[in-house]
Amino acid sequence: METFGAEMIYAFGNFSLDDARRELTVGDREIHVQPQVFDLLLLLVANTDRVISRDEIIEKVWKGRIVSDDAVSSRIRDLRRILSSGETQTPAIRTIRSRGFRFEAKVSLRHAAQSVRPERLEPRSDSSLRIEPDQNHLGNRPSIAVLPFQRNGDLEGFIAIEEAIPRELIATLASLRWIRVVSHGSTFQFRGTHVDLAEIRRILRVRYCMTGIVEVTGRRIVIDTEISDTRTAEVIWALRKSADIDDIQALRAEISANIVMVAELEIPQHEASHLEFRSTDNLDAWSAMHLGFRHMSRFNLQDNVMAEQLLCRATELDPTLARAHSGLAFVHFQNAFMRYSADLTIDARKAQEHAEKSLVLQPRDPFGNFMMGRIQWLNDDPEGSKPWFRQSVEASPNYTWGHYGSSWANVFTKQFDQALIDADNAIDLSPIDPFKPGMTGNKMWIYIDRGDHQRAIRWAEIAARTPWSHAGMAMFAAMSHWLNKDQRQASWWKSEALRRDPGLTKNRWVSLVPRTCTPFHRLVIDASMALQLR
Repeated sequence: METFGAEMIYAFGNFSLDDARRELTVGDREIHVQPQVFDLLLLLVANTDRVISRDEIIEKVWKGRIVSDDAVSSRIRDLRRILSSGETQTPAIRTIRSRGFRFEAKVSLRHAAQSVRPERLEPRSDSSLRIEPDQNHLGNRPSIAVLPFQRNGDLEGFIAIEEAIPRELIATLASLRWIRVVSHGSTFQFRGTHVDLAEIRRILRVRYCMTGIVEVTGRRIVIDTEISDTRTAEVIWALRKSADIDDIQALRAEISANIVMVAELEIPQHEASHLEFRSTDNLDAWSAMHLGFRHMSRFNLQDNVMAEQLLCRATELDPTLARAHSGLAFVHFQNAFMRYSADLTIDARKAQEHAEKSLVLQPRDPFGNFMMGRIQWLNDDPEGSKPWFRQSVEASPNYTWGHYGSSWANVFTKQFDQALIDADNAIDLSPIDPFKPGMTGNKMWIYIDRGDHQRAIRWAEIAARTPWSHAGMAMFAAMSHWLNKDQRQASWWKSEALRRDPGLTKNRWVSLVPRTCTPFHRLVIDASMALQLR
C-alpha cells in the first residue's frame, strides 16, 4: 500500500482554494480572507457531502472556544459576500434550518502544480510530496484508489460509515500485495467532491477507481459500488447490495469478499483485454504477465503454451515478479496434471521450482501458497497440501482459490463436512470462476460419499457443463450416472468426454484422483472398466 502526498486545490465556479498556501483566488486575482473565514470555507468545501452544524463549526474554526451564534452567523455572512464576487451556478452556501450549513457549489480537486502561478512556485525541502504534472505514464503495475463513499438518506446512527467501508476495502486489497493501492490518506482528500476520473488518474496515478453510495431508507440500507477504468471511464464492475440495518456487519463482509474476487479475476482480465492485439515483442513485464494469466485460465493445451511463453517473458524482464513465477508454476502444473507434456517429471519439478521462487519473493502471497498446495496433488499428497491452502486463506481470507484448494484437500482426506463448507465459500466468493468445475466437482464427491446419487449427478453435471470444463469432468458425470444405474446417460457423457478429448484414456482419467484416497481411486477404476474406457 502506497501513500502519496500532494498540495491539493479545491475548485468551484471560477474560484480556487489552496489549502497549503491558504489562498483563495478568483481567476488570476487573489482575495484577502480573514483566517477564521478561510477556515470556515475550507471546512464547508471539504465536506460538501453533508451538513455542517454550528457546533462543528465552533469546534473546528474556533477550536472549541465559547462563542455566540452571532459570531458564527457573522462569518457566514462574510463568506457569502466574498463568494458573491465570483461566478457560481448556484448559491454556494445553503442554510439548513435547525441543522446547519451545506456547501452547494460543485467542487473538484486539482493538483497544485497545474494551478499555482509560476511566479509563486518555490522549492520544497521534501521532494517526496511532489507529483509531477505529466501523469500520462502510470507505470506497469495495476493500481487502484478507493474513494470515500457518498451518504444519502438518514444516516444519523451510522457515523463515518462512508469512510469505514472504503477503509476496510483498502486494507483488503492491500493484502493481495500484487496490486498497488493508494492509502486513504490520499484518497480521502476527495471526500464529497465530484469524481472526475481523469483528475483521479492524473493526481493519484491509478488505473482504477472505486466509488460507492451508502443510502438508508427506513430499515433498509443499500450500498452501491463500482470500479471504473480511469483511462477510459469504463465501468468494469458494479455491485448493489441491500440488507436490514441490523445486518450491516454481514453486508460489509460480503462487499469485502466481492472486492477480492474483482481484484483477482476482473481486473487482470480487463488488463489483458487491452493487450490482446499488441505485439508480444513490445510487452513489458506486467503486461506480459497479465496476458499470460488470460491464456492460463482457459485450461487447454494451446493456451497453456502461450501462457508459458508470456510468463517466461515476464520473468525475464523482471525476475522479481513473484506472481509471474506463480503463473509459471500454474502452467507447469497443468502440463503435468493434464498430461500435456511428454515428460511429466520435468514439469512437476519446474512447477515446484517456480512456486518456491514466488514465495521467496513474496512469502504471504495467496496465489504462491495456493500453487505450493496444488503441487502436492502431483505427489498424491492431499494431506500435505492443507497447510499451504490454509496459509493462502490466512494471507487473504476472501481468496477464492484458497478455499477451493482446501475443499479439494478435505474431500480426498475424508473431511467431507469441512470440504462442503470450503466449496460453498469458494462458489459464493466467485460464482463464475475459472475453477468453477473443480469447485462444483468437489461437491459431487461429497454426495457420492453420502450415497446421495441425485445430488452427486447434479453437481457433476454442473461441473461438466461449464464451458471450459475438461474431458475428465465429463467422465465424472458419466460415473455419477453409472452409480445411479442410468446406463443411457452414462454412455452419453462418456461420448461427450471422448468428443472433448479423443485421446482420453483410462490411465489418464484415473490419475486425476489421488491414489492415497483408496475408496475414490478404486471407484474410478471400477467405473472406467464398467464404462469401457480404454
